[in-house]
Amino acid sequence: MPVELAVPGDHNRQNAGVALAAVELAGYSRAEAARVLGEFRGATRRLELRGQVGGVDVVDSYAHHPRELAADIAAARDGGRVLALFQPHLYSRTRHLAREFAAALASADVVAVTDVYRAREQPIEGVTGKLVVDALAETRPGMELGWTPAVEEGVRFLARRARTGDRVLTLGAGDVDRAATLILEALA
Repeated sequence: MPVELAVPGDHNRQNAGVALAAVELAGYSRAEAARVLGEFRGATRRLELRGQVGGVDVVDSYAHHPRELAADIAAARDGGRVLALFQPHLYSRTRHLAREFAAALASADVVAVTDVYRAREQPIEGVTGKLVVDALAETRPGMELGWTPAVEEGVRFLARRARTGDRVLTLGAGDVDRAATLILEALA
């Protein structure tokens, strides 16, 4: 029995399959579980549609690991372009995963990267979001790409490029979540 989900992405389809299997193993009705899964609209900051202006969807996600970024970009692709604003989280993670972040972000059409959201770490000399930008420029030469240290700069960069049919993703575990509202205001 196929289950229609209200949330996009292969990762969500896989999660739903595992959830259905667990429900069946626990002795509950698969049909009832499938109905409930079909009604699930997702978790806050997990590909959360924050609004639409001028035919541009603005979606926010807590994704802050390369696999999560790749999964969300793939899930967001719906015929139109995907524009991403990524805020790296933690200096140590950025230093170690800059190339992996770049590989994940390379599947978007336009990318802006902010500086690192420091959270619980002290800055590490030479480690900024520019490491991701440089790795992305090597990974996908010619890509429309912006080094936008402040979230507001990233908002302006993407808002100037967004057009009808596009989906703008704000990605990261820091304060990039405020960017969705700013992008919607800039597009209005």
